Amino acid sequence: MRIGMLKETKPQEYRVPLTPESVKRLTERDHEVFVQKTAGVGAGFPDDAFGSAGARILDGAEAVSGESDILVKVKEPIESDFGVFREGQTLFCFLHSETRPALVDMLLDKRITAVAFENIQLADGGAPILAPMSILAGQHGVLQGMMFLCNHKGGAGRSLVAYPGLEPARVVVFGAGQAGYSAAQVAASLGAQVYLFEINRKRIQAISPLLPKNIQPLHIDSVDIEPYVREADMVVNTATIPPNSDRHLIDRALLSRMKKGAVIVDVTANLKGAIETVDRYTTHEDPIWEVDGVVHYAVTNIPSSVAHTASHALSMEVLPFLMEMADKGPIEALKENPALLRGLTAVNGILTWHEAGTFLERPWQAPEEAILAGLS
Repeated sequence: MRIGMLKETKPQEYRVPLTPESVKRLTERDHEVFVQKTAGVGAGFPDDAFGSAGARILDGAEAVSGESDILVKVKEPIESDFGVFREGQTLFCFLHSETRPALVDMLLDKRITAVAFENIQLADGGAPILAPMSILAGQHGVLQGMMFLCNHKGGAGRSLVAYPGLEPARVVVFGAGQAGYSAAQVAASLGAQVYLFEINRKRIQAISPLLPKNIQPLHIDSVDIEPYVREADMVVNTATIPPNSDRHLIDRALLSRMKKGAVIVDVTANLKGAIETVDRYTTHEDPIWEVDGVVHYAVTNIPSSVAHTASHALSMEVLPFLMEMADKGPIEALKENPALLRGLTAVNGILTWHEAGTFLERPWQAPEEAILAGLS
């Protein structure tokens, strides 16, 4: 199989989905790998490292695409990338297609077999490719947001790091999945008092024995969140309330009663979802804005701030699925692997991801039916 790895075009996105070690694993199995020039430099992987692993280094995305049957990258393509893709290719990356109608149109028009990292799901419900990025997003969401509590960043001068004899900072975390649990652990390790809100009672019961004393798990439907939010120095949202929801965990009225200088880090960043006033995405270059004196941080690629570590973690999970698609062919691999099939977004001009169909009001077909109908 001919596999191409594209350089990321999203601002301040430095990750790669394959490290040189993973490329070597593919080339040892007689697959051809094409890497766009300087794709891995920002993550600490120079071109010659990929070349030594057996990849061919090509100058430009069009050149890589022209040689490749499967294209792999990290983030969803942006509109300026759309011309790179050829009809009938396979695309393997994060897609988040439910909020990107133009991307869905491109995938369908070009009859691309698109498999989304974030939707691959194991039988036990685990999301193997999403999980490491969720962990890093939670960890570094706290660390990035902490900077905007500092005076030199225009903040109120509050420290998340505990000082002996003083009351600790207060951090509210919504969601106790991989991202929220990791965010709570980092904030607690700095000495903050953390209030970890979760809807799933079984999840609360499972993690409670593992938590340090300064993380208090709370059932979000059993406890009034308002007093906790009003006193918070930082709020970290990892809950997945849909975009443009008619209900929010923090609406504009509650926001207006928060501490001035408090920081909201929206890891999920569903626009007008959990946080009503999160109405835009931000970048590492321009990460924040203020509403009613509360700092909002909604960078959508937080793990790119530690791109070397993130690339290793991502590649470790991507490689087995990519190798399976390369060895068997994408369609056969999708037929045989239910976890991979759950990640299918589009095939042969048919939308197969139900959330994209729901949010974009487009007809969709279950992936099993699309594949079993013999589409290839």
